[in-house]
Amino acid sequence: MKTILLPIVGDSGMEGRLESALSLARDQKAHLSCYQILPIPYVLWSGEASGMNYGLMLRDAEGAAKDLRTETEATLSKEGVPWDWHVRTGDPVREIILAARLADMIIVGSGSEDDAPPLHIAADLSFHVPIPVLAIPINGAPLDPSGPMVIAWNGSAEAANALRNSLPLISSASSVHLVTIDNGDAASAFPAEDAGIVLSRHGIQFEIKNLAVGTSVEETLEATAHDINAACIVMGAYGHSRTREMIFGGVTRHMLGNSAIPLLLSH
Repeated sequence: MKTILLPIVGDSGMEGRLESALSLARDQKAHLSCYQILPIPYVLWSGEASGMNYGLMLRDAEGAAKDLRTETEATLSKEGVPWDWHVRTGDPVREIILAARLADMIIVGSGSEDDAPPLHIAADLSFHVPIPVLAIPINGAPLDPSGPMVIAWNGSAEAANALRNSLPLISSASSVHLVTIDNGDAASAFPAEDAGIVLSRHGIQFEIKNLAVGTSVEETLEATAHDINAACIVMGAYGHSRTREMIFGGVTRHMLGNSAIPLLLSH
């Protein structure tokens, strides 16, 4: 992992995401690529007044973005981590997807608080980009790359992608816990022991935890991660269709909205 993509957004979780990005960049000896994406203001056009409002909104947005850039660059200049800064204008998800083509990881925000980034950003990115998405909860602690790591395993292609994509991150972990949760489905053709073989080949020591489901898969996973004091939960994203998860709910959606522990997501 040598290029970490960090979207710069002025919410209360930005400090934690920046701290997480810096910790990860130091651990991986990686480059931090900062993308500040300015949305295009939207107003209803009804003559000269709306044109004036558009100009005021644009100047306000640019002024706030300039202040955020000045503050963030002042922090970056003291950290000893290589970085660069890019400014784009447009839809945040589209611009991040384009920027992710040559990156190794994206760091975004998650949570359900009023000032948290919209949930669909992390969801859309985890579904559409071929690299892992690290979601840092707005109300949680920043990522500690040396802390315990939980890998949620159900034998799916998404879980396998998440495990492979997590290898650079979990190589620095103090402990790795491969967690399976029996929710009554048919036994997987790829049990946790097979995933453990992959970890062993990469020199990663681990412990397998086979659990029975409690109230739900997501609540069982959350409780186990808290008991372990996990620094991150590695999990596949959207094992079911996104439409189904958005309508009926699902593990990915629940974890993005509720987890206080960072999530490493791969689809």
